[in-house]
Amino acid sequence: MSVKNKIFINLPIILIFSFFLIIGIIIYDDYGISWDEYYHRINGFISLNLIRKILSLDIVFPNLVHSTESFAETAKIYGVIFDLPMAFIEKELAIEDSKNYFLIRHLFNFLIFFTSTIFFYLILRKRFSKKLCVVGLLFLILSPRIFAESFYNMKDLIFLSFFIISIFFAINFLDKSSYKNLFYSTLSCSFVISTKVIGVIVPFVVLVFFIFEMIDDANNLKKNIIKIIIFFVLLVVFTIIFWPYLWNDPFENLLNALKTFSSHPWGGAIFYLGNYVSALNLPWHYPIVWIIVTVPILYLLLFIFGSILIFKTISFRFINLSNKKETNDVWRGNKERMDVIFFLVFYFTLFLVIELNTTLYNGWRHLYFIYPCLIFISIRGLEYLSKYFLSKYLYVLIFLLLFNIGFWMIKNHPYQFVYFNKFAGSTPENNFELDYWGTSNKDVLKFIANIDRRNIIKIYDISNSPYHFSLQLVNKTDRERIEFVRDISKADYMVTNHYYQKDNPVILSNELKKEYKLIKEFKVDKMIINSIYKIN
Repeated sequence: MSVKNKIFINLPIILIFSFFLIIGIIIYDDYGISWDEYYHRINGFISLNLIRKILSLDIVFPNLVHSTESFAETAKIYGVIFDLPMAFIEKELAIEDSKNYFLIRHLFNFLIFFTSTIFFYLILRKRFSKKLCVVGLLFLILSPRIFAESFYNMKDLIFLSFFIISIFFAINFLDKSSYKNLFYSTLSCSFVISTKVIGVIVPFVVLVFFIFEMIDDANNLKKNIIKIIIFFVLLVVFTIIFWPYLWNDPFENLLNALKTFSSHPWGGAIFYLGNYVSALNLPWHYPIVWIIVTVPILYLLLFIFGSILIFKTISFRFINLSNKKETNDVWRGNKERMDVIFFLVFYFTLFLVIELNTTLYNGWRHLYFIYPCLIFISIRGLEYLSKYFLSKYLYVLIFLLLFNIGFWMIKNHPYQFVYFNKFAGSTPENNFELDYWGTSNKDVLKFIANIDRRNIIKIYDISNSPYHFSLQLVNKTDRERIEFVRDISKADYMVTNHYYQKDNPVILSNELKKEYKLIKEFKVDKMIINSIYKIN
């Protein structure tokens, strides 16, 4: 096939990736700042200072001197594989304005996610036709909450991105156990573990499926046992190198990280199904309900169908296992093994989180990393349907639905993070938290600064949302004019993003309108995500 023909065949993919990249670069500065970004930046510089101390290098950031004890406490679950390089870049580029050093983090956050979408497409290409791969790629990109958080969620979206990349190399290693694939797999696995300790799932998958092969064929034991040993030795070495928290006591600290992950001690209250519930005692269905109400319905329906297909195949093969060569395996070939991997990762992770009563909050963002598994399984369901139904009309319907999702994302930019599907009902705000990270706060502060040109503007925040973080993304001249006060009688404006840990947000919003003069409401699908009231 000529180069010209290859380019023509791959043109849709080239256009999708190019358009996605350009859009991301254009809009990365539209998003606000989440609570955690400030602390991620601190962790990066703490790690940088630790390296400075060990290597006797003068790279300390003068305005961010923190103890290594503080670093150890805040990095038990989250590594600094993203934060450390970003701290180094900030230092090397001498970025001093808070707006600039947070925006550059947003850009790199997106670029890492963009890179992971390429690897996700490559994963799909190992299993499905090009047409299905395009659909799967669009499913991932046109996921409103994932799209928005790819710019500022430096925990869960960075982890999701490295998880995709590590799964790609793990599958390559399982398909062909060469030393090159071994090296790339251990390197990518160490990256994902150094982002969140739960990343140990990926090397666990590698180990389990190699064990299955060894049980099936004794020759595989002799062939692969040395490679598996090398795999885990390199994995330990790379993980320690990329995670400074482990340097002092690698194994003890790794165990502490696993323990902290399974019972993260955050005791705040969560607004869920119309009531406040302790994050330490959430009902078992919390993550399941959040997945059901925030993933586009098309993806969910195909996922359910794909899950049934894969479960049926696994069950049938398992029941009919025998010593006969043709019926002695649960999967047949690398493609079916991929089905099993993604099926088990999704459902086993969900089961583990529920069984261990792992602390969750802010929706299901802690489980975003299993979202690619959901999409993979949904494409498996679509593959089956396209064989037995009018494929042409089915794809037309799917692209119309995808267009509708894309239109919603454009219409509600940059607040795609408040997406709910029809399963959430007509008033999701009565049952679920909306802007729990306060990323819309930046636009509130900019709005106030634009309508009020006084030298000092005093603002009172009634919600549990730290607007002072968002102030760091406001232009420096306006930033210096805004002052936060703790006494409402001294304030010019009262603001709230309706994130509380008490009081029903809808009822409280109605009460505030009766008592104070409403200046502006920021809405998504009639849901109020932020409000400004005039006080004096």
